[in-house]
Amino acid sequence: MENLHLPIRVDKREKGKIIQRIEELEGVELEFTDLDVGDYVLPNGVVIERKSAADMVLSVVDKSLWENAAKLKANYRQVIYIVEGDLYEPRFYQQALDIHRALAHLTIALGISVLPSPDADNSGMLIYLTGLNAQIEPDPVDREAESDNRRKVAEFILSGLPGVAADEARDLLRHVGSVRDVINADAATLARTDVLDPERAERIESVVTYGSRKS
Repeated sequence: MENLHLPIRVDKREKGKIIQRIEELEGVELEFTDLDVGDYVLPNGVVIERKSAADMVLSVVDKSLWENAAKLKANYRQVIYIVEGDLYEPRFYQQALDIHRALAHLTIALGISVLPSPDADNSGMLIYLTGLNAQIEPDPVDREAESDNRRKVAEFILSGLPGVAADEARDLLRHVGSVRDVINADAATLARTDVLDPERAERIESVVTYGSRKS
């Protein structure tokens, strides 16, 4: 039988029992580094973000979850959240419906998986088994899905601009180009697309240039 080898890049902030658990498993090679986003980078562009249930709920409440998810999707082929603990504990003082909506949007709209875990020990095993599966090369159908996911993330980011609906985000990408092209475009360019009226185009320009130190 071929020897197992599983390289995993780990954010330096990850410590304690979960690291001990992963290091015990066959074939694991951990590389600790400063990751801009994500906690565990597995083979073939798979990333895992590990959150406690409390942190997950707070990120839903303050909406930071969506910025984090967008950054992960922009940098990796497949994104997985591991959530440790019970998301529905009463002490979080958050309606279950809000959690349901967030999980549904992550799964369906963004194509992000959410795996529950009771503790760090089980999270370590989940990361290990996910890494072993990630080493299997994606087939051409999966590659097409990856391209579609990137498009959806780009639309999601642009729909966060003031007054931009989901269908308008799609039209902006078609007329202007990438998310970066849209962000860098001035109001006149945006208005010429016929997707936005001049008033909304100017509002978007004022938002994306707010605080800029460029003259």
